Amino acid sequence: MRLLLVVAFAAPLAAQTPEQLYRDRKFPEARAAAQAMLVANKNDASAMYWIGRVADAEGKNAEAMDWYEKAVKRDDKNALYHYWLGTAVGDEAQNANKLRQPFLARKVKAAFERAVELDPKMLDPRFGLVDFYSMAPAFMGGGMDKARAQAAEILKLNPMRGHLAYARIANRERNVAAEEKALQDAIAAAPDSANPYYSLASFYRRLNRWDDAFGAYDRLMQARPNEVVAHLGWGAVSALSGRSYDRGERELKLFLTRANPDSVGAINMAGAHFRLAQIYEKTSRPELAKASYGETLRINPQHADARKGLAALK
Repeated sequence: MRLLLVVAFAAPLAAQTPEQLYRDRKFPEARAAAQAMLVANKNDASAMYWIGRVADAEGKNAEAMDWYEKAVKRDDKNALYHYWLGTAVGDEAQNANKLRQPFLARKVKAAFERAVELDPKMLDPRFGLVDFYSMAPAFMGGGMDKARAQAAEILKLNPMRGHLAYARIANRERNVAAEEKALQDAIAAAPDSANPYYSLASFYRRLNRWDDAFGAYDRLMQARPNEVVAHLGWGAVSALSGRSYDRGERELKLFLTRANPDSVGAINMAGAHFRLAQIYEKTSRPELAKASYGETLRINPQHADARKGLAALK
């Protein structure tokens, strides 16, 4: 009887916050929780911010931008709100017409600079400024000297990410040697971090330096044996380069066996089946290729290359 009474009068479990629900990728629930916060307080900047984050995750960039702007108006002292506003406006600018782009570019710059002003140790808006300064023309406030100044500050705060910032600048300057050195320096600064290995592998893939790309993924697998996406990278390079098909097939199957779809995402899962289909096709196994192209399209019906590959085999 006592146990029943305890259960009956126990306090209800606390409701999950929009942040908790968002991190669990429960986006409709996160939106509903944030909207409930707005019902209780129509000026709740945190609720506005999280509705923006949900819209961002759902690919609704214009809606996200509107909510971030509302959050900033209610709380101008929050660096995070300014950073995400700058990111959303930057995404909007990429698809805007040429007349609107200068206006949006100024908003991006202002948002990132305000975020850095509010929180000088926050790295993401400094990265945003590296991109902005290295890409925008001088009349919009761009300049490589400004980009380097931000990279220098990032380097002080986080050496690995600072070297990655310098790699971005070198890329914009088309300085291949400097970009490669910066990426190698990033690995040296944080050999247990996966990010610089992926960046280096992407660099080699862009230049069709296939053996070096294989080597970057091999180094990552050695440094982080549980880094499952590295196996997808290795297999993708095999399919793209036409080399080491046997191992490429093994690596892709290993990825598909070990990967948690919720963690790696549908794009990576579809990509693994697509690259496996390419290897099957190139090694004269059309039925297996058809099945893998079909699985790619089941996961991502918009995968145009998989649709073309499947049509070519029929």
